[in-house]
Amino acid sequence: MRAVLALVLVAGCSALAPNANGQFGGGGGGGAGSGSDSISECSQDKDCALAGATCCACPTFAVSASDPTVQACNQVGCPAPDPSCPSNARAACIDNTCQLACVPMSCSNTTCSDGFEIDANGCLTCACAVVTSRECTADADCVRTRADCCGCAHGGSDTAVPGADQAAFDQSLMCPNDPQCPAVDTCAAGLEPRCIEGACQLANPMPADACGTSTTSTCAPGQQCYVNVDPDADQQGVGVCM
Repeated sequence: MRAVLALVLVAGCSALAPNANGQFGGGGGGGAGSGSDSISECSQDKDCALAGATCCACPTFAVSASDPTVQACNQVGCPAPDPSCPSNARAACIDNTCQLACVPMSCSNTTCSDGFEIDANGCLTCACAVVTSRECTADADCVRTRADCCGCAHGGSDTAVPGADQAAFDQSLMCPNDPQCPAVDTCAAGLEPRCIEGACQLANPMPADACGTSTTSTCAPGQQCYVNVDPDADQQGVGVCM
């Protein structure tokens, strides 16, 4: 089945070769390599290649550079590089599997009211996020509540919703008066309700050196605002000063 799938999901266009800047570690992207615990696809980043739905399509995942489809696509004459393809992704070897990873980018010349846009690969860009549906404007609009009948304090999970909607949300769970829950606390430490790009989410506190919006830090002289560097910042659509 893997071999058949690989013939369809073939290597990406040459416009997006893996990033060679070794001084940063790329953030986690939306793609994932294949493989298993007993099979090692790679030992270093150069063992991997970006891949897309066709030889000339924008990359959305990564495969082994030795994959036959990569070799086949090297023989395909693609048109001029598609300018719409993102330049913020690279092929990385993570836990011995080839995965799409995000490339750190300087967005120092951009300030966004709602943070930076997250692309289809899960990587931040320097474009400003466009919020089309807003349920909050500030962290104070959001509250933490159980996401299921148990909640994380009793083995379930929690979420964040607008405070005005909490009662209705809880009622929509249709929980019994005495739900049967595991006697274990699964709450992740440090999470708090945040308003992120117009939506309530549970997230870690904003990094102290966060940048990119009118309410975050201004980077010190000699520093720039980088995205795809800090996972906590990335989740909230902001960069960090470096």
